[in-house]
Amino acid sequence: RMGEAESEPWLVHTLAISAARPAKHLSLSPPFQCCAFASWTKENIHKKECCFFEKGVREDVCKCGYSKTDHVDEAIKPEDFTDESWDRHRHVREVPTDAFGDISFGGLGQKTGKPVCLYPRFCVCLSTPAQNSLTGGAKNFYLKARLKNMFHRGLIKVAQTTGAWIISGGMHTGVMKHVGQAVRDHALSSAMQGQIVAIGVATWGTIHNREALVHSEVR
Repeated sequence: RMGEAESEPWLVHTLAISAARPAKHLSLSPPFQCCAFASWTKENIHKKECCFFEKGVREDVCKCGYSKTDHVDEAIKPEDFTDESWDRHRHVREVPTDAFGDISFGGLGQKTGKPVCLYPRFCVCLSTPAQNSLTGGAKNFYLKARLKNMFHRGLIKVAQTTGAWIISGGMHTGVMKHVGQAVRDHALSSAMQGQIVAIGVATWGTIHNREALVHSEVR
């Protein structure tokens, strides 16, 4: 889907979970646990970055979709790609992620217990053998109140009765918006009774103020 004048960045942080590694639970003390987590994260979760800036339709935007300021210095004045045209197969490389750590979310006032670090592969193994998929676009649409309530109740009922995890694209648009509202309303009304697991995984390019998440060391 890559076009030279593509308006939205296509470089995203991607999970690169090695299937060869066994599922593990970290039982180390907190300082060593964080170091082990940081090391594992850098080895297994990567991001893609452009290593050759070539202006597209706009002077300050590269053909990869990112602005000039989002490129490293070596990409702006590359010595290895002189007189070349931008190519996503040659000029995009994988490097260890630099966006990871702890984030504190506020708003619901729920109590939190002592955090436990789990490898992502272990989390996947905890999921049910068969996954149910609810697919929809990111385009906003209107739902009448009755249909909206039916959708919310049905989604929560399925999650509670089957123990299924709700995993969405993490956006406040389209179907994902209604999924998020259903989970939020359930969390506010049910307190600690009948909890469900909901995870939103948003692509890197869609996150507002994502620069605040970038840090070379875990924190």
